[in-house]
Amino acid sequence: MKKRSCNRFYIPGATLHYRESSFFFLKGKFTQDHFPVINLSKGGAKFLSHKRLTPGKDILIRLNIPGRENSCEILADVRWISRNPEQSYKYQTGISFKSFGNGRKKNSKTILDFLTNLENSA
Repeated sequence: MKKRSCNRFYIPGATLHYRESSFFFLKGKFTQDHFPVINLSKGGAKFLSHKRLTPGKDILIRLNIPGRENSCEILADVRWISRNPEQSYKYQTGISFKSFGNGRKKNSKTILDFLTNLENSA
């Protein structure tokens, strides 16, 4: 049985920063640091971080792609955390993107189109 339904791909130089959910859902500021994206898919991403995020927590990421003028904001859930074997960042973090469609706590279908275009150009 295949574990993943979305192909993972790598975009050299891609980074993200995030803000965590709170009582009022995603209030507050984005992290000042931009964290390297290890891989990406239409379903989620894996990135490096200094902070241990809590699995199950909602976050909003701002994805930055080199050569693209605008960043893309995507709603996601923290799925897992592991120690990073390298010295540069303390943790690897896996996130899954919220579903695409209309409504609160959903990502716009234009974000899915954006991710599809990234995958096709990777």
